Amino acid sequence: MRNKIFTALVCTLFFVNLASAQKTLVIYDPTVVIEDEVPMLPTAEQVVYERMVLPKLKAKYQSDGCGVEPELAGEVSGRFTKKGVVQKLAFYQVCQTGNGLGIVAIVVFENDRLVGIWGDDSGWTLGINTLGDLNANGTDEFALSFGGGLHQGQGGIGVDVMEFSSGKPKSIGWFQGEKIMDTETESAWKVTVKSGPTPVFYRQKYRADKRGKLIKTGVTSAFKLTKVENGFEEIK
Repeated sequence: MRNKIFTALVCTLFFVNLASAQKTLVIYDPTVVIEDEVPMLPTAEQVVYERMVLPKLKAKYQSDGCGVEPELAGEVSGRFTKKGVVQKLAFYQVCQTGNGLGIVAIVVFENDRLVGIWGDDSGWTLGINTLGDLNANGTDEFALSFGGGLHQGQGGIGVDVMEFSSGKPKSIGWFQGEKIMDTETESAWKVTVKSGPTPVFYRQKYRADKRGKLIKTGVTSAFKLTKVENGFEEIK
């Protein structure tokens, strides 16, 4: 099941539409298939991770219910905690604690140095993507993608659009990327955003035909992200 959802999520890439003067960005496109690759940190960052990050994650979360064996979901570049400074942001599954439940962590590196670690009791990690500066505040937003496991044969992919605010990751809002039935995508949504001080989000629905091919249905329409709370806390 995790492989199925991960394969679906690899389709979640973020592109800048260079031809558009309105700076419309494609946030989630379930119709794009990208080759699966195992994410890895650069060597210098991996050394910092093993020396400084992993011991802190174990000290914080190691328990009978959480065997800390972090799995990297992905790493992206952007200006996340500082304006004008390029950093790296890595997203980890620290452990899985139930059906669609688990501990996750965000790690920020800058010039091969550790900036900070933030953890949350959340879900199953699938991927991370950088979005650029959606709201024109000088720092870049990013998206965390999660799989919710299967409940009575139903599951899905959720995407949380986030930014750093007051020194911690904060959710701007959430949307559903795909609805899954018995490990197969039943319906999905292509999501775009028009960037600006108040970003405007749009979605186009797709449904799977009998062959599993996603077919566009209805028209693209504006929508609001669902407000959610997350519990990311800094791990020192």
